[in-house]
Amino acid sequence: MQFTRIRRKLAAWTLLVFALVLAATLGVAVFAVVREHDAAIERELRAGADRAAARLGAGSERGEPARRRDGRDRDDDEHERDDEHERDDEHERDDVDLAHGADLMVFDVEPGRAPRSLGRAAPRALPDVGALDAALRGQEIWSDVRAGGAPVRLLSVPVRREGHIVGAVQVGMAVGADQAALSETLVALVLTGVLGLALAAGGSLFLARRAMAPIREAFQRQRQFIADASHELRTPVAVLRARAELLDRENDGLPAPAALEVERLARDAGELAALLDELLDLARLDERDAAIAVEPVAVGELASDLVVQLGPMADERGVTLRAEAAPVWAQANLARVRQALRAFVDNALKHTPRGGHVAVVVDRDGARARIRVVDDGEGIAPEHLPRVFDRFYRADGARARDGRGGAGLGMAIAAQLVERMKGHTSIESAPGRGTTVTVHLPLAADAPELR
Repeated sequence: MQFTRIRRKLAAWTLLVFALVLAATLGVAVFAVVREHDAAIERELRAGADRAAARLGAGSERGEPARRRDGRDRDDDEHERDDEHERDDEHERDDVDLAHGADLMVFDVEPGRAPRSLGRAAPRALPDVGALDAALRGQEIWSDVRAGGAPVRLLSVPVRREGHIVGAVQVGMAVGADQAALSETLVALVLTGVLGLALAAGGSLFLARRAMAPIREAFQRQRQFIADASHELRTPVAVLRARAELLDRENDGLPAPAALEVERLARDAGELAALLDELLDLARLDERDAAIAVEPVAVGELASDLVVQLGPMADERGVTLRAEAAPVWAQANLARVRQALRAFVDNALKHTPRGGHVAVVVDRDGARARIRVVDDGEGIAPEHLPRVFDRFYRADGARARDGRGGAGLGMAIAAQLVERMKGHTSIESAPGRGTTVTVHLPLAADAPELR
């Protein structure tokens, strides 16, 4: 078990949950800040529009003459202005800078008259004549323009008296400064979130390490017990196996039932010895620094030799075993590749009925060496395939018929050996259609045949 990988996964899941919570919290906060900012501007514009509409409506009701832009009353015969005053007024409007201002700008218009500015001077781009015309037709219009070097938010509303439209007002506010302040607030929120995420990452790793410490300690004690027990049991089991095999060889004078029991005893002693070897292998593989030395290995020749070695076992079980091996070199460990392949071939022989076939095929698959153990045996149900390489896992009783199923460690150890050599193991199977175990190993870059 790789505690480092488990600890990282635990920390990653903790960090992911925290990140989701933080993202949701920041999202709600940003939405609330933006919404309140827009609502504050709209409330101020609405209040200004109501005041301006009330003044315009009251003036229209009393029949007061319209005012000039400078606020003084004028008669209808004063509509004409001299050219010099007009040029000064236009120059003043061009020079208005709203980049740092947020005061209300108010305009009104009456049917048949030109729009006029009330109060502070406004830049040339204001008022929004189109919005005022729409307001004179009875529409309430929100609009955004850029004037005087800043974005301006406008509200245009009609003014009614006794059910009739007597004019329209337009209220504007430069919102550049507000938007800059809002941007700074949002940046501060984001930076706070990033800092919180960084602190959460460190905290997640710390908590994961603390959480895994007792588990790691318990596992180490269990692993040490397995290693010690397996090592201590090897000698008495070896003695038991030797005596059982001796009795099996010299059972001529024993009754048939006793001879059968002696034969079973010898077989069971052999399986117990194999189980102890597998448990010791597991203990070694679980060591953190249990590195496997690799070198160029002729996996094609290795597969052919293994087939010859296991030929008598295949003949005993009535299964045809053959090799189809190309001259391929892999970067691996000779003894460990042999151990893994032997486990895969032995498993195929166990679960292939008499008259069946098992083939060991070696070739290249792109930049990797590929070794396949193919049988036409009983196959494995789909629901069991994901757990075939789990320790102590056996699909069902049929997989262990005749007492030859083992403890469910051989395939797990073989797959882990391949992984330690930077390889990968996969399996394909279907009930009644056989099984294919595929091993990929890195190709050897400095194989003898390439020198």
